[in-house]
Order: sequence, then C-alpha cells, then structure tokens
Amino acid sequence: MADYHSPTVVQPNIPVSDITPLERLILDLAFDANVIGDHVYFHSWCGPSSVVTLAVADLRSAAEASRDFGESSIAASVAKLLTRHDEEADDDDPPDDIDVDLSDDGWDRMFQDIVRRSATIDEIIVTTAFTCTKMRPDGFGGSVMRITAGAIQYASTVDMLENMWNERPSPPLVESSGHDTRHRLEDLAATAGWDSFTLLLLIGRWLDDTGNADALVGFLDRLASEEDDED
Repeated sequence: MADYHSPTVVQPNIPVSDITPLERLILDLAFDANVIGDHVYFHSWCGPSSVVTLAVADLRSAAEASRDFGESSIAASVAKLLTRHDEEADDDDPPDDIDVDLSDDGWDRMFQDIVRRSATIDEIIVTTAFTCTKMRPDGFGGSVMRITAGAIQYASTVDMLENMWNERPSPPLVESSGHDTRHRLEDLAATAGWDSFTLLLLIGRWLDDTGNADALVGFLDRLASEEDDED
C-alpha cells in the first residue's frame, strides 16, 4: 500500500500577537506549531489537516476572546457552526465536539487575515512537497502558495510544467549575419512590387497573427542593449 504525504512549511515565523486566540487554536491542530521566542513556526510533515475537531467549550471561549481583533473569515464560520450547534443540540445530551471544515474558509484565509492585520509581515509563503512511499509516477511534485493582503496565489509543479509547454521561447542569439534571409525577403518584395515599408508592415502583421511579435521585440531589445553596453 502506498502512502501519499505533503510535507509543508510556512514562512516567515508569525508573531504571536498577530494571531487571534481562535486562529491559534485551529492552526495548532491543522499544523504542527513550534513557539520560537514570540513567534510561531507552522509546519506539517504529512500535510495540513482539512478538518479539525474541537471541544465546543474551547471553540466558544476562543471565539469570544477573539472579538477585539476585528473581522476574520474563520470567526464568521465558527459563529455559524456554534449557532447551528445550539439550535440542533439535544438538551439532554448535547454533543461535546464540533468538526471545523477548513476546505472553504481554511488556513489559507486565516493566514491572509494575519497578513492584513500584521504590522511586520507583507506576505506568507507556504511550500509543499508531494511525496509517496512508493515510486509511483503520480506521487511526486510540489506547490507554492503566496499569501498577501490582496491575493492568494498558488502554483503546483503541474501548473509550472503547463506554463513551460505554453511558453514561447525567445529566439536564441546565434552567430548569423542574417544576409541570407534578407536576400530572400528582398527577392520576394521585388517580385511582388512591394516597397520596404510594405514589406515591414507585412512582416509585422505575420508576427502579430502567429504570436511571435513579443519574441522578436525581446530579441531586438537584447541586441540593442548589448550594443549600448559596447558603446
């Protein structure tokens, strides 16, 4: 049997003062947490949990203690959970625990709320490796997530590979005079009766139609920069 793991590290270490009691309660279960001075280092050897189970009393107490920190995505979700629990609880034997699903308003949203309120952190980077106990071709890879106050960006190694497939490489800087191609273009222009402006316009149209314009402009820009450096 193959086991899949997603070792994950979160950087930088987060100031304790930036984390609400409710976020701390949940993040400490979703991740492993090491206190380093007045900061917390979050990580997980197998991957963060998508569901955490908490005692109702602990969840309610942490939610109350977090009210002065302002709005947060997890506070709103937990408030709904507690309301539903109170409405559905049997007076004779109410459940002692609540499962908090982190698949929607999860740890990524909590980290974003932390960035938004922090005076020292501009971004949080979550790096994950995909590994497997057997050498299965689908068992390995990785991902990176960049969390800022305004966005949560994510890319896996599959995303990176697709970008490589779709990327148009710039023409290589080769040692070539270019005269052969120039002569061929001049012969075509002479046969068709085009002047140099018309020929350049047609070349530009072809570059736009084929999506090669940026590559050529980048190539020419590099050549121009090299000539400026030589001067």
